[in-house]
Formats: sequence, structure tokens, C-alpha cells
Amino acid sequence: MDKRQKILIVDDSEFNRDMLKEILGETYNYLEAENGSQAIQIMGENPGTNLMLLDINMPQMNGFEVLKWMNQSQCMDETPVIMISSEDAVDTMRKAYELGITDYITRPFDSVIVKKRVQNTLGLYMKQKHLINVVYDQVYEKEENNNIMIRILSNVLGSRNSESREHILHIKTATEMMLRQLVKITDAYPMTEADISLITTASSLHDIGKIRIPKEILNKPGRLTDEEFRIMKTHSELGADMIQDMHFPKDNSLVHVSWEICRWHHERWDGKGYPDGLKGEEIPISAQVVSIVDVYDALTSERCYKKAFDHDTAIQMILDGQCGQFNPILLKCLKELSLQLSKMLDKKMDDNSYYREVQRLSNEILSDRSLPNLNYSQNVVKVMQEKIDFFKANSGRSSIDYNAISGQMIISNGKQQILCQRNNPNFNLFKEFGVNEEDVQHIQVLLHQTSVQNKEISVQIKAKVENVRQMYKLKLHTLWSPLKKDGYIGIVGYFDTVK
Repeated sequence: MDKRQKILIVDDSEFNRDMLKEILGETYNYLEAENGSQAIQIMGENPGTNLMLLDINMPQMNGFEVLKWMNQSQCMDETPVIMISSEDAVDTMRKAYELGITDYITRPFDSVIVKKRVQNTLGLYMKQKHLINVVYDQVYEKEENNNIMIRILSNVLGSRNSESREHILHIKTATEMMLRQLVKITDAYPMTEADISLITTASSLHDIGKIRIPKEILNKPGRLTDEEFRIMKTHSELGADMIQDMHFPKDNSLVHVSWEICRWHHERWDGKGYPDGLKGEEIPISAQVVSIVDVYDALTSERCYKKAFDHDTAIQMILDGQCGQFNPILLKCLKELSLQLSKMLDKKMDDNSYYREVQRLSNEILSDRSLPNLNYSQNVVKVMQEKIDFFKANSGRSSIDYNAISGQMIISNGKQQILCQRNNPNFNLFKEFGVNEEDVQHIQVLLHQTSVQNKEISVQIKAKVENVRQMYKLKLHTLWSPLKKDGYIGIVGYFDTVK
């Protein structure tokens, strides 16, 4: 495999193209185009071109038109351009730089200048892309760790009481939905993308205080006595105290919002909530939003003391004030989100936290102008959205989620119960499920053959899942990023029993 960097030379003169190749030597792999139209076609067929040497005056499509196309298609961020021309007018050079070129070389060529400028440009972009890869790995790992933390938290709380282990995940998803709808319909609560992400993450801690409530009260199948209910109600204050006692910086935004939500997510708009009897806008909007989605999920979930209400009944009960009074604007949001909430209830809706959190983190990192913004955030979001779309299209099936960067892997059954979770790059997935060596080698060969253009493989294998050994259809979808040149960055997949 030719590992030399690719340089695309775009010039209608064959003599000029040959001269540039002779000056630069055999260090590079060359692509050639006689005009702008041909250059665009070649770029589409050769992703990952490292540098373009571009003439201005050409038939069919000139250099400036090529630059405009590259800006519109966002190729300029990925492929640096050095303009080559006999024109040395200041206006021409200024226009080229305004369109995003990295450097400008005039004819007749000076071999030393040409070589040095090409080397310098390629060297700079290699360093920038390395930095981007490092940042990408850190952001991806941070999001994975955040997701794991929330799953662990839901399991801890779910193991102590009868509430659904999915309760925290439901609250997190519904909180984000409500916040986005709120921002959409009113300017009364201005929130940035970072604010929405912060409140959404903090919502996961709303019931942390229940860890300190006696188990016999948490899991009592019948109606609580007045004294038991009084103890149960203390979970909001206990949770706020736990956060306050954890020696985090008191001015940390996540700590502050988490404290607000823990303490006040049972307050009500009319002042009849607890623990402090706050009324109306005295209640922070973060706690107001978590409050209403918490009630919705409680109504639509089965508990040890009650059956679950259906979606429509739960929505109507909240709108009718049967569960306490809520902010009228939030009631409007709830009503308008009814369809999306019903899909969440049916487990047909995927949590899009990958998309929002990674977008926020990447924007935050790249807000520093000293970092190279090579379309990084868009690449991260695109990969995450691809992952979400795959799981959404195959919802209800047993799934595989593997991060080739960190080595983390999660395998879940169709009910989203985790069957296997590892964080070891050398972990043998197939051995864990008793797949024979011949099938393993076949899968590895197929995975090695995947590419950006051909991402998926499908095979039938015999494996042992949940103590049942039988034939399964396995479909794997590789995830790729232009920021990582040496293979896929992850794998998502599903497996079904062969009928």
C-alpha cells in the first residue's frame, strides 16, 4: 500500500505539471487534473488528498471557481491549497487568500521555494491533524465515560428500590426534550447549548437522596403511612446535602444546578410542593423541568405500589392538575411533545445525548482560535449521528457498541440489558461468546475489507448468548472519520437468531 502523501496538481499545462513533479521528486504520490471540473471529480474519488497545487486560469472551471466549490462543500478545511500562477497582481493574490488558500507561488518556479512551501504546508497540517486526533480521542472517551457513569448510577438506584432502572435515562432524555421545546417557544428562559447540556446531565442526580431512605420504605408495596411519607419526602433535602458535602468547588455550574434540582424537583407552581414551599418563578427552571418529567415517568412506569398508566392518561392527568400545579409554559411544552414522549415510553426513541454532548464539547474545545478547526466538530457529530441512526433503525435487537479508540465495548440484549461490558483493547469478544476460530478469522477478514464506501458486513455464526447456544445472524457497521487515516474508529452492530 502506497503510504506517500497525495498531492493533486491542477493545471491545464502538462509541461507545468511535469515540472512541479520533477521539482518535488518521488517523495509524494501525484494526482493530476487539466481543469477545475476534473479536479473536483478526482477529489471525490480520492478522499484524504493531502495537498492541492492549483492554477488560476484554466478552461471549463478556473481556480477561483474550484476554491468557491471547496468552501461550499467544506473541503477547504481538510485539504490545504497552494495557488500556482504567473499572475502576481496584489488583487489576485488577495482574492485567493480570501477564498482560503494556504500559500501562493508565482511562475517561473524556484525549485527551493516550491519544495520548502510544500513541505511546510504538509508539515503544519500533519501536526494539526495529530492534535485533532488527540482531542477527538479525549472527547470520545469523555462522552463514553459520562454515559457509563449515568448507567452505573441508574443501576445503583434501581438496585435499592423498585423503580425502573431506566428511570434516570428517561428523565435525562425527557429533560433535554423539554428544554429544547422551551427555548423554541419562548424567550423567557434564554439558554445556550451548554446550559441545556448542563441541566440534562444534572437531571441524572435528581433522586440521589433516595440512597439514604430506608429500603423498607422505598419498596413498600402499599400506601405509605404519614410518617413514612414524611421520611420519603426528605430524599430531596438529603440529595442536596450529599452534593453540598462532597467538597466540590461551590461555584461549579454542574454542582450548583445539581443541588437545585435535587432540592427543588418536588416544588410546585402554586407553592404546595416540598421541601421549601417555593412558588412560581422562585423555583429554578432546571428544577421545574425535571419536576414535570419526573411526574410523567412516574405515572407511566410500574411501581411496587401501582400499575403504570398509559401515555394519554398520564398526559391528561398532568394537564388537569391531578399531580400538582406546573408552569403553564411547561404544560404547553409537554402537550406539544406528547408524540415524542410516547415514543420514548415505547422505547422506540434513542437518547441523542451523543449528538448534543459531543457537539457541545467539540465547540467548547475549538472555541480557542489557536486550535486548528478542520471541520472537527462536524466530523464528531456526524459519526455520533451515524451511530444513533444505526441503533434507531435496529431498535429492539441485541446490540454491539465497540469503541476502537478506547477499547470499550458494550453488548446488550433486545431489552437493553447489558450482557457484556469491557474496557480492554485486547479483549477477545468472540471467545467470550464461544465463537469458533474459523468464524472469527472470517469475520476479521471481512472487517479488514471494510472502508468508508463499504462499511457493513453480515455473517451467520454459532454463539452462546444468555446460556443458549444457537445460530445468529450478525451484522456489523464500521464507523469512520477523516481525522483517523489508519482504520475505523468503532463498530456498531446487532445480532438476531436465525429462524
